[in-house]
Amino acid sequence: MARPLIPVDAIYTRALELLDAEGPTALQARRLAADLKISTRTLYQQVGNQEQLTRALVARHFSQLRLEFHERKTWESTALHWSLSLHDALAAHPHLTELMAIDDRKVIEDYVNELVKAALREGIPRRLAIECCRGLVNVTINHTIMEVRALREPEHSAGTAAEVAKIAKNFRMVIHWIIAGVQTDAEAAPSKPARTGRAKVAARR
Repeated sequence: MARPLIPVDAIYTRALELLDAEGPTALQARRLAADLKISTRTLYQQVGNQEQLTRALVARHFSQLRLEFHERKTWESTALHWSLSLHDALAAHPHLTELMAIDDRKVIEDYVNELVKAALREGIPRRLAIECCRGLVNVTINHTIMEVRALREPEHSAGTAAEVAKIAKNFRMVIHWIIAGVQTDAEAAPSKPARTGRAKVAARR
């Protein structure tokens, strides 16, 4: 009698546990199937090949993230803490973050849109607001991946430790420069009749 299939969620949960503990090599089909006590055929039947498993695992995890948007007293502070919160969420599962592809970034679209709306309420032109938020996403994700790779350097030498510290320090500086540059460009842009934040957001739909 054929053995009943195990829940797909159980496969993804165990795959993430192995990834966090052992890194990407743990996602090999034979390794995961053996750990789950199922055949590789059953594994492929339920979650597809290794690439499909990886993409689904990344999408599943980030779709479950509870990235709460908090607007602060200034837009600059809002954007900075937005970037730091995204960084912390990505760093919580560093190996998973390293496996992200460009398309996987769509799962945080709602979080990005909240920052765009805040920028519009600040009076930043729509095109500039969108480009700024896109830049903050890319810088935050790429920085986190670079940080993860640095931490995987063998034996964490003194030189590696120093470089990791520099990366962490530079992240805030880069975010600050982006925000300051956007503010400067926004101030230089031709003035337009003031509208409420809600009206501005509706205008882009």
